[in-house]
Amino acid sequence: PSYQEPVSALEPIRFSITSHRGCYGNCSFCALAMHQGAIIQSRSTESILREVDQIASMPGFKGTISDIGGPSVNMYGDWCQRWEGEGTCPDRECTTCSNRKPGISRYLDLLDAATAIHRVKHVFIGSGLRYDLIPGDRQIMDRICAHVSGQLKVAPEHIAPDVTRLMNKPDVRVFDGFRDVFEEVQKGRTPQQFLIPYLMSGHPGCTISDMILLAEYLRDHRLYTEQVQDFTPTPMTASTCMYATGIDPATMEPVYIPKGEEKKIQRAILHWKNPNGYDLIRTGLEQAGRRDLMGERSDCLISSRRPPVQSRISGEINKREKGRGTGFVTSAPRRRNR
Repeated sequence: PSYQEPVSALEPIRFSITSHRGCYGNCSFCALAMHQGAIIQSRSTESILREVDQIASMPGFKGTISDIGGPSVNMYGDWCQRWEGEGTCPDRECTTCSNRKPGISRYLDLLDAATAIHRVKHVFIGSGLRYDLIPGDRQIMDRICAHVSGQLKVAPEHIAPDVTRLMNKPDVRVFDGFRDVFEEVQKGRTPQQFLIPYLMSGHPGCTISDMILLAEYLRDHRLYTEQVQDFTPTPMTASTCMYATGIDPATMEPVYIPKGEEKKIQRAILHWKNPNGYDLIRTGLEQAGRRDLMGERSDCLISSRRPPVQSRISGEINKREKGRGTGFVTSAPRRRNR
C-alpha cells in the first residue's frame, strides 16, 4: 500500500480473472499438477461474473478484461465422475478419455455473459488454450475468435514424433487440424488474428536433426519465433527423470540427452533469422549433414556467408520500425511477422 510507483508486471493482469485451478494435461515436463492438482477446480459462473462487475467499477478500468482463465483456459468446467469419489486414474491420461465431460461451451457462455456486463466492452482469452481439446467445429472456433484480442496462445512444443511422444504431447497432425480451422475462420476477418505456438528446445530425446525439422516446419508454414523455452529440469516430472537417468521411465528404454553446447545450438536453430546465432546454427547444420539449408535460396535457413552481427539495441529499433513484436505469430502478412 505504501508503494506508489506503477508496477509494470501487474499491468497486463490487473484486469484479469482466475476461473479455475488444476491441469490434467499430464505433459512430461510440467510440474503444475504437482501443486494445483490434476482435477479441475472451477469457480461458479456467478462468482466470476460478480468479480467482473467489481472490476468494471475499479478506477482505471477502460472496458477490457484481459483474461478469464487458468493453466489451460478451455479446461474450465471440465468434469469426470471418477474425480468425485476416486480421483484421477493412475495413468492420468484424461485428455484422451471418453469419460471426461468437456466444458468448452460453458466457458464460452461465461465469456459472452461477462461481455454483456455494464461498462465491459471486451473480454479476451489471455491464457493458453489446449488445442487438442477443441472440437474441429467452425462454430466453436468462431466463438473462440470472438474473444481473441489478436493473438491466441497454444503450446504444441514440438512436431517431431519421437519428441512429442516423450513430452506426452499430441501428434503434429492434431495441431495442423486445429490450425486449419483457425485459419479458415480468419478468411475475410479484419483485423486478422494470429496463433502464438510455444515451442521447446533441448528436451530429452530431442536431437539437432529434430530441431531442424521443427525449423523447416515453421518456415514452410510461415511461422517464426523470437522466444523459445529451453528445457529446464523440474522436480518430480518424467522429463527430469529422463534428463537425470537417460532412461524413459515409461518404457525403460535409453533416451538421448542434449547437453552443453548442443542445447545452445538447438535453441539458436529456431532463431535462424537472428544473425547473432549464425555460428551456432551453421555448426548445427554441419553436424546434422544439412548444408543444403545454407545458401541464398528462399528455403535456406541461413546464408552461406556470415551476416553482420546485430546489436540488441538496433534489433529493438528494427522491430519497432517493422511493426514486429516478440514471440510467435503466423506470418502470412510478413509485416506482421512476430
